[in-house]
Amino acid sequence: MKPHVLVVDDSLTVRMDLRGALGAAGFTVTTCETMRAGQKALAERRFDLALLDVILPDGDGIELLREIRAKPELNAMPVIVLSTEAEVKSRIRGITSGADEYIGKPYDIAYVIRRARSLCERAQSTMPPCPSGCRKILAVDDSPTFLAMIASTLREDGHDVVLARSGFEALEMLAVQSVDCVVLDLTMPDLDGIETLRRIRRMPGRDTIPTAILTGSEGAREQREAVAAGSDDYMRKTMPPDQIRARIRALLRKKQEPQPPRSERAGAPKTGERRPDSMRAPPVHEGSLFARAAAATGLTGMLARDMLARALRRAGIEPTTMSASDLLRAMPTIRESLAMFYPDDEVARRAAAMAALANVEARPGA
Repeated sequence: MKPHVLVVDDSLTVRMDLRGALGAAGFTVTTCETMRAGQKALAERRFDLALLDVILPDGDGIELLREIRAKPELNAMPVIVLSTEAEVKSRIRGITSGADEYIGKPYDIAYVIRRARSLCERAQSTMPPCPSGCRKILAVDDSPTFLAMIASTLREDGHDVVLARSGFEALEMLAVQSVDCVVLDLTMPDLDGIETLRRIRRMPGRDTIPTAILTGSEGAREQREAVAAGSDDYMRKTMPPDQIRARIRALLRKKQEPQPPRSERAGAPKTGERRPDSMRAPPVHEGSLFARAAAATGLTGMLARDMLARALRRAGIEPTTMSASDLLRAMPTIRESLAMFYPDDEVARRAAAMAALANVEARPGA
């Protein structure tokens, strides 16, 4: 999964520059203009790195740095402070223990990217092992307030909680990483919890993840639909946090029970098992038909290649030798895979773009 960077800077130019450069370098980037917005973002989701400006409209980047270092759930996150030379002399000197790096403005963007990558890799390699009983939980809700609350509740049990703000974001995350449990909001725009759950149940290797639906609705019909879609539990958002934690513990115990036979799990590898070469995305050669078809899916790099390779192999086609006619022949399975991430109209649009790509490739002299 891409490292997620938080940029807090009041300059629109700096925010756009860092978003573009870091995004092109393989990072996911969230930008904030104020200290308050940065605090809110840190409360709502986990970041792998923060870049903080010193002077902010409603506060001080050093104050935000101190808050980060004071919170157990945040203090291990690497922090880069951006500042002018005058700000370094007058405000930062003497507190170098707080930040992992100070970079002056105007900055060298290539150096910023190198340091960001280095700090994220170092943090990952020195991350302490998860304590006994700790699990990775994906919480999905379009309400930042409730998402922060449920994350805080589950982290009290020592779990690593990753957050998604939509069903589509959750599916994209699940395509590239495994989790031990999913907690889904029932009512979300574009893709609700029920439909998100249906698509999870169709994802090879993710179809048996224990999943709970959380809702503010009292309707019995929604509960029946959730159960029919494969929900393992159905909880009201009004439940006390202690009860929610207890129910999640029960779901996690279920994950430890024996799983269905391998033949019933669409050939998915067991948790922690290395995927065989036949399931991996092939090396990408820029300009190849496979690379262009993967780009046409609209998904991120590794996710796009992995999804396309799986779809092609289900159609009996080897991705490394895929021809234009092979791509057209595999379109039904590709459409099925795209349906995990997009609504029907977007699936049709993406499929049409890939078919057009294949038709152009098949023309004589192409």
